[in-house]
Amino acid sequence: MSDVEEIKSRLNIVDILGEYIRLEKAGANWRALCPFHNEKSPSFMVNEEKQIWHCFGCQKGGDIFGFVMEMEGLEFRDVLKLLAEKAGVELTKTNPAFAAQKNKTFEILELATKFYQAHLWQTAAGKKIIGYLKERGLNDESIKTFRLGYAPNGWRNIINFLEKREYKINEIEKTGLLVKKEKKELSSLDPRSLAPEIINYYDRFRDRVMFPISDTNGKVVGFSARVAPGGDESQAKYVNTPETEVYHKSRILYGIDKAKTEIRKEDFVLLVEGNMDVIASAQAGLKNTVAVSGTALTAEQMTIIKRYTENLKMLFDMDSAGEAATKKSIKLCFEKELNVNVVELPSGKDAAELANHDPEALLRAVNGARPAMEYFFQKVFSKYDKTKVDGQKKISEELLDMIKYLENEIEKAHWIKKLAEGLDIGEGILTDMLKKARLKDRVGKTSQNREEPEDFSPKSKSEILAENLIGLMLTHHDIWKKVVEERDNLDFLPKDRLLNVLIREGEERLFDFDSFVNSQDRELASLSEKIYFRNKYRIGLDNNEEEIVIDNPEEELKNLLKEIKKEFNKKELKKITEDLKKAEEKKDKSAVLFLRNEFKKVSEGMID
Repeated sequence: MSDVEEIKSRLNIVDILGEYIRLEKAGANWRALCPFHNEKSPSFMVNEEKQIWHCFGCQKGGDIFGFVMEMEGLEFRDVLKLLAEKAGVELTKTNPAFAAQKNKTFEILELATKFYQAHLWQTAAGKKIIGYLKERGLNDESIKTFRLGYAPNGWRNIINFLEKREYKINEIEKTGLLVKKEKKELSSLDPRSLAPEIINYYDRFRDRVMFPISDTNGKVVGFSARVAPGGDESQAKYVNTPETEVYHKSRILYGIDKAKTEIRKEDFVLLVEGNMDVIASAQAGLKNTVAVSGTALTAEQMTIIKRYTENLKMLFDMDSAGEAATKKSIKLCFEKELNVNVVELPSGKDAAELANHDPEALLRAVNGARPAMEYFFQKVFSKYDKTKVDGQKKISEELLDMIKYLENEIEKAHWIKKLAEGLDIGEGILTDMLKKARLKDRVGKTSQNREEPEDFSPKSKSEILAENLIGLMLTHHDIWKKVVEERDNLDFLPKDRLLNVLIREGEERLFDFDSFVNSQDRELASLSEKIYFRNKYRIGLDNNEEEIVIDNPEEELKNLLKEIKKEFNKKELKKITEDLKKAEEKKDKSAVLFLRNEFKKVSEGMID
């Protein structure tokens, strides 16, 4: 039995959570007001049998470890020690095999970073990239401090480099540096280019400027790669490392390893949009700067920030998309009770550009940052005519949508009063509107029509379908078994990490939810618990928890697989269509013929 299992067997989740929140018996389970978001009616449920918890309001969930991590803002190892003491469990040493594999992953990523650095500084192609970086305002010291590099063009540069150092292909694949080419995907390539060496694996990063991404301890966990100037602009401008055992984008802040000491010293963090913004700002003297890593700002990233400071200054582009992202991020900050200020730059400038041309202006802008609510008051009041009813309505709706996320009641009252004075209307009217907005928001969150959690980043249809399939498998072991038995005919299933593990380990775990969860790492175990709870229970009309009953799980599976295959074929057709257009432009007759045949095959496969 592992340390985690031993601790869980000795501690009751009701006792542990009861030390933090007031739990009440609700049928077979327990419920409480959620400690992670503001609510009037309890939507936080605890399943004593499964020893897991879930909030139907904010969609958070997990086991005792996840709860204490969230409440205390601690890392898993710290919580493991804390709960081990409560349970009287003497912790064993880390699994040597797992630790060795993780260390190997870090070794490979560190070697890759040095490989890319060498190609930046020691090759002709790399020196052109250095010229570009200097044009963007970066000096040699900054380029070296942030360990920027260059991934040379070609399909197997990093593979050959690492294989010569006796790393196995499966070890390299775990780092996210490689792409495994599936046979189905080969249909979108020009058939004459199908060289044997790229059939299985090839380098993910080719002809790109490399930005290593490190954890808080300074270990490289992944990369963000920008297409090289003059490179293939038809490809994505930025390509990031996919989720791996060491890289979880929702938990990473670019630059945090270099900024954390300065953040504590200055008692605020400057949050910017991109990697170049971080480096340029640091070069200008703002060494307490970080950026989100290929995702919208997340609760996990906020938890990291709160370890170092309660004060955040946000510097995002203020075009329509940038302002929308700023609003969403600020709402999350309000919920986490962070003090948020907004930095405004001269029109048309970003942090990197201003740091390059006028670093003093950037420093002045950061020093002159305004409280978030003050900023939005000025923006919204300048956008509409407050003397007209329609303008008053729009002003109140937009600003109340921000105010409702404030957790501090004194702050909330202050801004309602200010809004009432600005519109020359009674505070009571605004208070009533706020209550209605919050009620509507709560109902929306608990509605069974809601497909995804409130994480500010919408999921694709394929992701939603994959999660629905996972939920059906976790709550119906016979469906789980059926999917595993038919896996050879389900090559269209999404490349989802949890789904892949369910299929791979289902038989070994006897298709049993408890056995599966106890065998997984913290991330997969927590995700499995959330999906299980979401698909097993719901809040009924009487605000009590009730079990979800599916009359015909096999029919539900059949429909889900049909929809998943349809989405898979749509992506295939889109990919083939794009390649066909390129082939037609190049007047490559053999490629055009090949791709048209592939298009026909996939199209016919979509017909019932």
